[in-house]
Amino acid sequence: MRRLWPQFDLVKQTRDFAAWEGPLVGIERAHIIRIAMGLPRGGDDPMFRRFPVVRVLSPALVPNWDAPDEAPLPHVFFDNDDLPSSPLCLFDLEKDEWSHRDFLARTTVPWTADWLACYEGWQATGYWYGGGRHAGGAAT
Repeated sequence: MRRLWPQFDLVKQTRDFAAWEGPLVGIERAHIIRIAMGLPRGGDDPMFRRFPVVRVLSPALVPNWDAPDEAPLPHVFFDNDDLPSSPLCLFDLEKDEWSHRDFLARTTVPWTADWLACYEGWQATGYWYGGGRHAGGAAT
């Protein structure tokens, strides 16, 4: 991570978990993001042990309940307790687009920058141009 994204700081590390924070630009605005990832333990693992969990820390995501497309927030795993902190949906879980063998710096960070660019477009137009599919839904 440090070699490809030197602006990211390792903010927490244990034997089987790590989290990084740093700025990432979508189209025109820098966002502070957090990437959290833990090794799987088996059974009913929490989300961060199954795949990288990315949250936008600031500026906070802004729900748009009136957006004609993807309201109130596009391509997130809805956190009903804190909607603006919902983890980003960056890849199709059912198509095995990511695995624990993948380097976060080569997959998750670039996908997050793309998501942020699409989010900024969605904020301006109300339409999501990033494609993708919601779990159980059709591809767009």
